[in-house]
Amino acid sequence: MDTVSPSKKASGKGMVWLIAILVVAVLIAFLWWWNYRKYITTDDANLDSFRVSVAAQVMAPMLKQYVYEGDTVKAGKVLAELDSSTVVAELQEAVARREQMIANLKLDKENLNTAIKNLSLAEISYHQAEVNFERDKKLYGKDAVSQETFQNTEDIYKSTRIKVEVAKDQIKVSQAQIAAGEAAIASANAAIESTRVSLGYYRVIAPVDGVIAKRWSLPGDIIQPGQTLFTINEGKDLWVTVYLEETKYRNIRLGQPADFTLDAFPDLMFSGKIFYIGTNTASEFSLIPPSNASGNYTKVAQRIPLKISVEKAMKKKEKVAMPRLVSGMSATVKIIKEK
Repeated sequence: MDTVSPSKKASGKGMVWLIAILVVAVLIAFLWWWNYRKYITTDDANLDSFRVSVAAQVMAPMLKQYVYEGDTVKAGKVLAELDSSTVVAELQEAVARREQMIANLKLDKENLNTAIKNLSLAEISYHQAEVNFERDKKLYGKDAVSQETFQNTEDIYKSTRIKVEVAKDQIKVSQAQIAAGEAAIASANAAIESTRVSLGYYRVIAPVDGVIAKRWSLPGDIIQPGQTLFTINEGKDLWVTVYLEETKYRNIRLGQPADFTLDAFPDLMFSGKIFYIGTNTASEFSLIPPSNASGNYTKVAQRIPLKISVEKAMKKKEKVAMPRLVSGMSATVKIIKEK
């Protein structure tokens, strides 16, 4: 009876495993080649949307906050208040100064009315003195009045003429005071309006509709001008931001279709089109842009930003409702190559 040695059995099993591994390897290589032939693939991608940074315009302690992360807000909603007690005091002081200026202006107008009346009285006295002077002058020429009487009449005439000039000057002074008072009141009104505008800076307002994505401060913090207090995610428009290796860039064009999956929804396939191709590599806008001036240089593949629209979601080749997507979700993108 023929028997097979254990060594031959082991050799046969090893050959079977080797063939199986080779078949699997060939199949994987074929699938990779098939995928590479049809798609440009990358997993350096994520959902993105417009984000608005809401910053303070003045320095003050944070007094109150009215929203929290995740709250939906409308444009114009008050998000927070800063301590405005100093500006309120300045506004009250400016209003008090304006009231004092208004009172002074009323007094100047009364003085002008008085000066006009004084001018009328001075002109009456002047005209009477002029008549007396002309009469006594004729009489003095005929020796009808004494020299003393004529001299007294002449002095009264001259003094009343000077009083008319003084009254006219007083009117000019009063008019100048009124003009200065009106200008001062206008300046005070402008200062009050400016203070009221500044007071508005202590109320942090939502500039757009959206969702509070992040709070960057808390009540009690000392806020600096330009400091970001909230980040609002508009969430109305979402797209996929892709950072594609420059070696794959030559096959990219606007309007090119793409499919992508999201880690949050692995059973869904999303589709869209490229609507933006960056004009600079991503490293150009990094915190520390690359510089080769030192002579130490390591060449790395640069990445070019792309944006892909989110148009529809598919599940097993059937269109389904778009799920709730959140900016920042990781994506794996397959850009369909043109034939």
